[in-house]
Amino acid sequence: MKKILPLLLIVFMVLPMLAQNPNPELFKTWNLHKIEWDFGGALYIANIDPPISPYLTVNEDLSFEGCGACNSFSGNFEVVPNQDKVRPVDFAQTFNICETQFLNDFETVYFEFFSIEDDYSYEFYTDPSDNLRHMYYSNNPSGIWLDFVVGDPLSIDDNDFEKIEIYPNPTSLNLFIKSKKINIEKLTVYSISGKKIKECLPDNGAIDVSTLSKGIYFLEIVSSQGRSVQKFIKD
Repeated sequence: MKKILPLLLIVFMVLPMLAQNPNPELFKTWNLHKIEWDFGGALYIANIDPPISPYLTVNEDLSFEGCGACNSFSGNFEVVPNQDKVRPVDFAQTFNICETQFLNDFETVYFEFFSIEDDYSYEFYTDPSDNLRHMYYSNNPSGIWLDFVVGDPLSIDDNDFEKIEIYPNPTSLNLFIKSKKINIEKLTVYSISGKKIKECLPDNGAIDVSTLSKGIYFLEIVSSQGRSVQKFIKD
């Protein structure tokens, strides 16, 4: 009996800890696909011009970081016990002024999901229309949802557009574009604030970025089949 009691104490101590662990699928980088209103309507990120690539990265220690339109943010999550919910705390962000007022307004809405200390639910599912893993994230079941994906859906109509790869990333000289079937019509480089830096056609499947300053940029790849916006780093 004396041996059983310590074992029972260990079990009762461990079970609450296990119940508070979030779903490990949470720990990755999620690209924002759309902001959706339950009462109707959605803002698809791929349809925003100039293009942006907002994302959220959640680490195993429950710290998080991400990017909106032209600003980055970071903080920590606390686990809501016995629920698929987290609570953001210790939020911090940069305060750059984006190129357009629309992008500034977008960031105000987006950042509220991580700057307001409230209980946020998260739900994972695979959408058969794009075959991507999604995460719905919200603090109000009948309000506004963030729809994140692992991957890069191109737009509401272009989910079948072939995945395009860019490499090396980071790069200091040339950025190469790899695609088997896509005939690229135009390449446009944007700064992280959404400012157009250069526009050109690919030269032997590559674009010269050697003259760019060090930093984060977006490459918009346009073809007759759709468009892809991908982030790269100039070092």
